[in-house]
Amino acid sequence: MKKFRKSEQKLSKYIKKLSKLRFKEKARKFVFRIGIYHAADFELIKETPSQKIFPCHAGVLYTGDFSNNLFEKIKLYLDQIFNSFFYSVRNLGEYTFSKVLFFKGIKKEFKEKRKNNKKLKLHPTNKFYKILIEKKKEEDLDMICVITELPIFSSKDDKIIFLFGEAQLQHQCCIVSTLTLKETFYNRIEDQNLFEQRIIKEITHEIGHLILGPNHCQNNSCVMRFSKEVEEIDQKSYKLCENCRNNLNEIRERFNF
Repeated sequence: MKKFRKSEQKLSKYIKKLSKLRFKEKARKFVFRIGIYHAADFELIKETPSQKIFPCHAGVLYTGDFSNNLFEKIKLYLDQIFNSFFYSVRNLGEYTFSKVLFFKGIKKEFKEKRKNNKKLKLHPTNKFYKILIEKKKEEDLDMICVITELPIFSSKDDKIIFLFGEAQLQHQCCIVSTLTLKETFYNRIEDQNLFEQRIIKEITHEIGHLILGPNHCQNNSCVMRFSKEVEEIDQKSYKLCENCRNNLNEIRERFNF
């Protein structure tokens, strides 16, 4: 009888432990699903910015499925627009998120200003910058950009959602999100050529910030003009206006190249 009671007590303990483990597993999955994370997870190191050096080495990283020739088109335009500013622009290939990292920091939002029952998972820009900072060191680059299919919100202000792109000047990193550059996002027929034009303009714009600084241009046709809506991206050109080109020339003179 005593042996039976002891066995019963042990069994009861095991059942309690098993219940706790199941609860922890459910809780873990719930945390991943809703994106709970500690603010410090994506806090960037506040280090003194390294002095800019031009010409420099740049790299382009991807998260998502993009056409094989997209990089060559991007490189062609960057070399033309920022002529002589790069020793090299390298294709860094695709980055794949771990399951844990992917779900960290997400917030769910409806399509901005559009009626849609489905909420999209938006990712904080600092999550990408943390990856880019490490990749930049690993590849010995001066500046780096990531192109992602994922929708993003700004870590500076989480009310700024569905960004086309953002630049982190201190760490010489930038990001371009392509989801809102697709015609299908606006329930229109897919246009691959228009989609790639928008990507090239936005990566040129963000790289432009890393070179020229944070200010936007007021010239309507300049690629450095701020675009709130996708139609405004279509209206501006790939190129810099005369004033922005003059600013580039001043940088060339400063660095003597």
